[in-house]
Amino acid sequence: MSRLNLDTSSVMRLLNTKDFTVKQFFTDTPRYAILSHTWEQEEVTFQDIQNLDIAQSKAGWRKVFHACLRARRYHFDWIWIDSCCINKESSAKLSEALNSMYQYYEDAAMCYVYLSDVSGEYHPENEKSNFRDSRWFRRGWTLQELLAPEYVVFLDKGWKRIGTRWSLRDVVSVVTGIPVDVFEGRIIDEYSVAQRMSWAAFRETTRPEDQAYCLLGIFGVSMSPIYGEGGVKAFMRLQQEIIRISDDHSIFAWVAAPASARKDKTRGLLARSPYEFRMSGDVQASNVELISNKSSYSFNNNGLHIHLPLHSIPSSSKHFGEPIFLAHLLCQSTRGSSHLTVYLQKTSGHQYIRCYADKVFLTSSPPPMDDVQELIVTEHLITKRRVRASNTSWSTSQYEIELLQSAWDFLPQPDRYSTFSKISSIDEHTVSLSLGIYKEGAVQYWSRKTEDYFRIACINGRPSLSIGDKWIGGPGDTHLGKLKSGNYIMIASERRGNSQEKIDICYLAKDNPEIRLWIGPLRLPDLGVMVHSMLSADSYDSHLELQGIFPPDPFGRITQDMAYATIFRPHPNDPKEHSYPTFRLLTYRWSGLPLHVAFGLQGSSVWTDVVVQGPSSHETSESVWKSYLDFGPRAGKRLKGEGFAEAKLMGYPQLVSAVIKSTNNLQLGDYLLRVELKR
Repeated sequence: MSRLNLDTSSVMRLLNTKDFTVKQFFTDTPRYAILSHTWEQEEVTFQDIQNLDIAQSKAGWRKVFHACLRARRYHFDWIWIDSCCINKESSAKLSEALNSMYQYYEDAAMCYVYLSDVSGEYHPENEKSNFRDSRWFRRGWTLQELLAPEYVVFLDKGWKRIGTRWSLRDVVSVVTGIPVDVFEGRIIDEYSVAQRMSWAAFRETTRPEDQAYCLLGIFGVSMSPIYGEGGVKAFMRLQQEIIRISDDHSIFAWVAAPASARKDKTRGLLARSPYEFRMSGDVQASNVELISNKSSYSFNNNGLHIHLPLHSIPSSSKHFGEPIFLAHLLCQSTRGSSHLTVYLQKTSGHQYIRCYADKVFLTSSPPPMDDVQELIVTEHLITKRRVRASNTSWSTSQYEIELLQSAWDFLPQPDRYSTFSKISSIDEHTVSLSLGIYKEGAVQYWSRKTEDYFRIACINGRPSLSIGDKWIGGPGDTHLGKLKSGNYIMIASERRGNSQEKIDICYLAKDNPEIRLWIGPLRLPDLGVMVHSMLSADSYDSHLELQGIFPPDPFGRITQDMAYATIFRPHPNDPKEHSYPTFRLLTYRWSGLPLHVAFGLQGSSVWTDVVVQGPSSHETSESVWKSYLDFGPRAGKRLKGEGFAEAKLMGYPQLVSAVIKSTNNLQLGDYLLRVELKR
């Protein structure tokens, strides 16, 4: 049995994929696969798996069985599944597992992500696919399960392969908000604390404390879980642990939700949940060298002790009658290289509190370094995680190469250059390639119907695709090449538990409507717009009920206090206007009335318009949106390109106005769309 020598002091339990027994490993942990999934009804627990009759009687047994079947098919004798490998009845074992879980996923040879609510019928970038909507992408614990493993394969509800993290990295980046560089091998420790926190901002956990516990491995810290302490307290403890090992001030670059800021008008410098980092995806790590030996900070019973440059603002700006200051966090946003500042109010001596916690002010000027002060902001030694081993640590000398049904027209032939390698037939569509003494070998494939041919070459443990004199290889587990006929061949490799690798060959016709999704990078929007889900008025705030965004925005988000939507600049190669819309429509309901707010790009200007419908109107969001197209009745409003619009509420004396403009506060996107009720 092939084994890994894992540098970990924790005891690991693994499930045998053949007889379903659980075994403890103290040292010499065997090579294993690992399952990432979302919990559903009747999961098989550690206690259940001790008695197979009980385990097999539960609904969750089907998931355990198919995970083991998949692993066994790829020659893994062992698999780790959290539901039945963690003894949750032992608080000590649970604590050990929670603090070791990132390591478990990082050390796994292969991670299977089972998406029980996804059909693999369509490519994940296809608008008909429900891949993006999977609840797996919204769960807290699955964040580390996406980031930690070296190899990840996504499986649909029928346990069929959808793709890998590498081959789907564009769409996974869009769904999660995680930069695609992470999925191409960049170490997550190179990202700021604020950026990593932002990746968890829109994720949920069943137990509130898990919003903190699920991030332990991502920040390389440990702490004892105390279920019952509450989500806020657990998240505060997490930040204190991060502060012990990091001097990155971006941990303070968070924005409270407006409703929370109104309810609790004074705060400290620590956030209360990952959601408060929802605007921080562009915040870079702080440059603490600017204050040299004053860069360290500490936390004790009277608050956070920290050195920050302070900048006084006009005395007319007051909070509860007291003057306030701008404190520079010494970090920048990639959006315009702006510098981040927060509002602090001095209470006494060196004691401060944070006010206007729903704002992080962006300035174009670097902080003044002539007034760095020691502050105490009141609040109501571990080394970096080891760097993952490179791919060369995986020594592969045996490949199983299978033609999928779409490629059955091709026949394998020995490659005349592979003198020292050996090719043997397994069945009509599958061959085994054994590399020779030089760790290289190849198989040629010829079509029985066309003149198409290609080679699959395996050199130094990595497969490549050759078509004619063109080589397609490099990093990643999926490669795509264009054949002489104009059709395409795609190869996808996947590790197995016996030091072998499986290569699947797929044939894609040139008229396949999804071919463009595989061959081209995902186009990113040109502009993002944020709008608060509050209808502001002179004397009160009223919640708007947001019905949705049209056309549906895969890059957009709708949360408890705001909506975010994106638009594109027109491009001559756009296949149709719906694909890359230059404007969108937000549809609300207020006091029973449909209310639409349109916004978009017109030339170099941003524009907005408001449409209030009567109770008897039958216009849908789509028909309102289409009315702004070139020959629609509202096209003139779009062509004017005005950033302000208003409309009268039917039956009410008020006007609804919309204003879109750039903002100098930290937020999602570059523009803020504000909807107001005017008397």
